[in-house]
Amino acid sequence: METLAQLEAMCERLYNSQDSVERAHAESTLKCFSLNTDYISQCQYVLDNASSPYALMLASSSLLKQVTERSLPLQLRIDIRNYLINYLASKGPELEPFVLGSLIQLFCRITKFGWLDDDKFRDVVKEAMNFLSQVTRYVCYLYISLLFHFSSLVRSPTLSGIKSSMWYLSHEALLLED
Repeated sequence: METLAQLEAMCERLYNSQDSVERAHAESTLKCFSLNTDYISQCQYVLDNASSPYALMLASSSLLKQVTERSLPLQLRIDIRNYLINYLASKGPELEPFVLGSLIQLFCRITKFGWLDDDKFRDVVKEAMNFLSQVTRYVCYLYISLLFHFSSLVRSPTLSGIKSSMWYLSHEALLLED
């Protein structure tokens, strides 16, 4: 993509085209955003600068796929998480519900996957309380949604969740033996 406007037009075709050939072409053109970690910063650029909700959705869903399928360095995951907190607080009220939902899912996923890696991922409730002190209806809704989706994700009995829980319990047992 040469310009943001071209990217937004391609995203519009990806999500709205009735022509399956056109949609497939858009998908193959935009696939790089979810497959190549070099595009993570481009996704953040799109989130910061695009006006099309479809471009925002592409950026969010691409980041979600990157976070889910790639083993990203810890600092990069922390940076993405912190970026999302600030982005949701500042731009959340302007977002389409489907984009907001995708970003909340991304935040919850990156938090769940990083829970045992760094204490910063466990500050969800504390950060929610800090934002709630700003007391706007939107911020209350946003953080209640974040906490709800995060608790649902953590409770899901997936194999990775079970493995993480088992690792955590065995890690705690080793610490108690010392």
